Amino acid sequence: MYMQNKDLRVLKTIQKAREFSDFELSNEQLVSDLIKAELATLNIEQREYITSFLNQLIESKNKALLSNK
Repeated sequence: MYMQNKDLRVLKTIQKAREFSDFELSNEQLVSDLIKAELATLNIEQREYITSFLNQLIESKNKALLSNK
C-alpha cells in the first residue's frame, strides 16, 4: 500500500479554513502550492509602506472601538 506523506502545515490550514467556512482555503492542492511558493523579498521602501499601512489600520480599529464605548 502506498502511503502519501502530507505536510502538517497544509492539514492544519485546511482544518482552520473549514472551521471558518473558508472554502477557498479548503483546497489541499492550493494551500500546498501557496506554502511551497517562492516569495519575492521586499525592499526597505516596500517594508516601510506596508508597516505604515498596517499601523493606520490598527489606529483606525482602535478609534472605532473607542467610539463604540
